[in-house]
Amino acid sequence: MSRPAEQIEKIYEEYFQEITKYLYRRTGNMETAKDLAQDVFMKALHGLSSFKGHSSIKTWLYTIAYHTFVNDYRRKVKWTFTNVEEMDFLEQQSFTTPEDHIEKQADIERLWHHIYQLKDSYREVLILRDIQELSYEEVAEILNWTLSKVKTTLHRARLELKRKLHCEEFNK
Repeated sequence: MSRPAEQIEKIYEEYFQEITKYLYRRTGNMETAKDLAQDVFMKALHGLSSFKGHSSIKTWLYTIAYHTFVNDYRRKVKWTFTNVEEMDFLEQQSFTTPEDHIEKQADIERLWHHIYQLKDSYREVLILRDIQELSYEEVAEILNWTLSKVKTTLHRARLELKRKLHCEEFNK
């Protein structure tokens, strides 16, 4: 096996699931996420020789994934929502009563509903930083933003999400 093929195989094994989860959170569809993740790793394979190491492999892959998603989204021009029941793999499995489980599922569904209603930049920075748990620097590099723009946008996104959740609670 050639050296680049061995490298991409190792990278694939280490990051495929994480990149797929990120793309699932962006697309709301597991099959689309898997297809896009395959595209990401094909692009990574073709671009591996040009990777200069100015960022981590993880950040580089997230950047490719972000741009792959944006290009796919632009082609489709329509956002699709997903059934929260399909998101079981995102949850920590624990022993709870059926009532608690149903309530937790409803809370998760409400949260994602409000996240999907945020404007694109808010949604993107929230998912990358708070859900994918990337560093501020990694988010800045992926989105090609300054560090201060990431922090400001994230702060505004969190406030907007909090406002939406508060309004929902108030209107119950």
